[in-house]
Amino acid sequence: MKVTKLRKAGMRMTTIALCSGALCAVPMMAQDTAPAAPQGQMGPRGRGMEARQLEMLTQKLNLTEDQQTQVKAIDEDTRKQMMALRNDNSLSQDDRHAKMMDIRKSSQDKIRAILTDDQKTKYDAMQAEMKERMKERQQGAAPPAPPQ
Repeated sequence: MKVTKLRKAGMRMTTIALCSGALCAVPMMAQDTAPAAPQGQMGPRGRGMEARQLEMLTQKLNLTEDQQTQVKAIDEDTRKQMMALRNDNSLSQDDRHAKMMDIRKSSQDKIRAILTDDQKTKYDAMQAEMKERMKERQQGAAPPAPPQ
């Protein structure tokens, strides 16, 4: 009977050790192994993200070619400001975050200024929807399934 209890205790200890080892290995496997972009160059989200934003705005707001050109210039200026801010090590993390938020707000205001009244209404709705999704993510809620 003592052997059985010892065997069960040994099995439990072995199981706990294996589970602990597996749990410790998961975060290591999940780490990004892609090399970081060199200073001053675009990361993986950079211009591709700008292009996706322009494409989305063009589709949803039916932007004219002139508006597309202006949005592209606003996005490029925003990207340059963000890169300069990321490379500025003199700021605290809170100050850097506040300035990034100011840059984003300024960019949104500039884009809004080139839109027609109808486009502004749609753009404001898009911004409100995006803000709500971000709020849900911060609260840990799963994002709603896209409509079909």
